[in-house]
Amino acid sequence: MLASLTRFQAFALLVAIAVLAALSLTIRPEESGAAITGDGTYSDVQLYKDIAGAVAGGEDYYHAATRLHRAHGFPTSPFVTVRLPTLAWIEAGLGWKATQLLLGALLAVTALAWFVMLRPLADAPERTGATLLVLVGGAMVGSADLVVTHELWAGVLVALATALLVRGWWGPALIVAAVALMIRELALPFVLIAGFWALRDGRRREALCWAGLLIAYAVVLYLHDEAVAPLSLPGDALSQGWGGMRGPAAPLRDIAEVTLINLIPPPLSYLVTLIALVGFFGAPAPLARIALPYLGGIAVLLAVFARPVNFYWAILAVPMVVAGLAFFPGVLRDLIRALRRPA
Repeated sequence: MLASLTRFQAFALLVAIAVLAALSLTIRPEESGAAITGDGTYSDVQLYKDIAGAVAGGEDYYHAATRLHRAHGFPTSPFVTVRLPTLAWIEAGLGWKATQLLLGALLAVTALAWFVMLRPLADAPERTGATLLVLVGGAMVGSADLVVTHELWAGVLVALATALLVRGWWGPALIVAAVALMIRELALPFVLIAGFWALRDGRRREALCWAGLLIAYAVVLYLHDEAVAPLSLPGDALSQGWGGMRGPAAPLRDIAEVTLINLIPPPLSYLVTLIALVGFFGAPAPLARIALPYLGGIAVLLAVFARPVNFYWAILAVPMVVAGLAFFPGVLRDLIRALRRPA
């Protein structure tokens, strides 16, 4: 992707990376943003466990969700604070163990899809490294508690849809993306990116299908609103809004926090996260043009909109983001080649 840079452009980009790397080492850890909201003692994870348990016991999802939100001080308004019922239905239908096994299998399929996707695009070390890093990036699927995390399912599904789309299998990619949307609406940027490139490249049928997915999803959200609104009471908690304005350090902190990068002490972990993000500039172009705007969109969400307790939005970048480490040597290689190019 960087092979066509001029010497001046390569030098400017190298300086920019060096400056950002130096700045990342000045970032200090943020006060813990543990996912405990509501009354301050009851976590999001426990909330979603209890909702799924209530649904498994025969209670209607919307009655269970609004009842438990209200009981523990979680907002029921706006309606998006109550998740779509998809994941709760899956958990209630399959049970905890089977649901966790399904998520683990989904991560394994995603890693395999990345290997197949990269086979014609990257050399063996890069391809193998990226595949293994997808597995490393999704290591949190091994936690029985985190199986209820909507962002984790959406992140793995988006990574799978990315591999399918880059490989040219846009039909399966659209289905996988639709499932991701039905679990967490924050998977929407992927659909917009996929639709843009289909339209940009003149693939009209594909573009119409992505547009159709957006229209169908708008209907789903409308029906979800219609189901939540009658069960919301005037005394229910309201969302504190999404105007955190935490700045560009937030994505580095949050992504490091939700991946195994957190095994590295800060601020070195923030530097490694930066390297992973920059690494996608060295990824094969068909992958980079999907991954870069998607991860960039997640970074904007974290930097501008997320409050400290919303740090878990970074899980939407899992397991894709860690794979960027495999491509970073390619960034340096392309920049060095550009610098050596005759003026």
